[in-house]
Amino acid sequence: MITVKRNWYCICLSVLSLLVAAGPATSVAKTIQLKFAHPYPAMHAQHKGVLVPWAKKIEAASNGALKIRFIPGGALGKPGQAYAMVEKNVADIGWDIADYSPGRFPLTTVIELPFMVNTAEKASVALWKTYEQFPEFQKEYADTKLLMLSCHAPGVFATVKKPIKTLADLKGMKIKTASSFTTSALQLFGAVPVTQPVTETYTSLERGVLDGVVMPYDGMVIFKVDELLKYYTPADFYSMVFWIAINKKKFASLPDDLKQVIEENSGLALSRAHGKSFDESYASMKQICIKSGMQEVNFPEAEMQKLVDLTTPLKEKWVQEMEAKGLPGRAVLDAVTRYLNE
Repeated sequence: MITVKRNWYCICLSVLSLLVAAGPATSVAKTIQLKFAHPYPAMHAQHKGVLVPWAKKIEAASNGALKIRFIPGGALGKPGQAYAMVEKNVADIGWDIADYSPGRFPLTTVIELPFMVNTAEKASVALWKTYEQFPEFQKEYADTKLLMLSCHAPGVFATVKKPIKTLADLKGMKIKTASSFTTSALQLFGAVPVTQPVTETYTSLERGVLDGVVMPYDGMVIFKVDELLKYYTPADFYSMVFWIAINKKKFASLPDDLKQVIEENSGLALSRAHGKSFDESYASMKQICIKSGMQEVNFPEAEMQKLVDLTTPLKEKWVQEMEAKGLPGRAVLDAVTRYLNE
């Protein structure tokens, strides 16, 4: 009888030990879901081609401990609201255009100066390296944990009726602008910059409110303005900056091994991948524009140089504005230029 009781006690003790051991293992294995919100459609080339594969890579590298759930299409906020959503933890991760938060990321705008960018991949790498070099640049995103900076492929001139072949052709033309720098440049060219939401561009071109746009090819296709535009003039005119960031407290709450997974798959590598994807979509979208009937015209070298010379003073103006704010404008411009030329 004593033996039976002793055996039963041993069995109970063994079961209890197994349950205690199983507790922490179950907790560790629990999946952490991160909400990734942005204002762009799920069909966006970079959503499909970069963000979704990145999320799958994060999940695989964490053995399923991290899972990213996308909330695209502006379901949680319009363009320009994503950074605040990440700060306030409405979303864990966000993606948007830096220029949609005017004044918030001053040093970031260095790459948006005219005629800086000829490929999105090279520009994205140069911008991330510059960000890593300057504490003042890093401070712009100090309220979050920055995961990526990238640029879209260069914007080009495109028009409905009159092709742009010379600087003189731009005089008096009503052109949809893209940023404060493109606005300043268009004014120097004698054009009339028109600021409006890109969603209104199709109607404005159709009604003659606009004569043309400055826009990358993918933008022309996404907003279907390639159906109305007849001519395009490549010029590597401008680019804009995209960021990806995660809520600072959310990131800090993650176990160290999961933080490492995110960091190893972000930063320079993610910036490069994002830029490369923009270059790839640039090429494919250009072909769609050509198939829709758009014809290429080009600036002769001398005319192209006129545009570059006219906008060169904007760089010095940018430096002065940054340094008036106590920021290292000249050093940042020199650094990003050096990285662009590597």
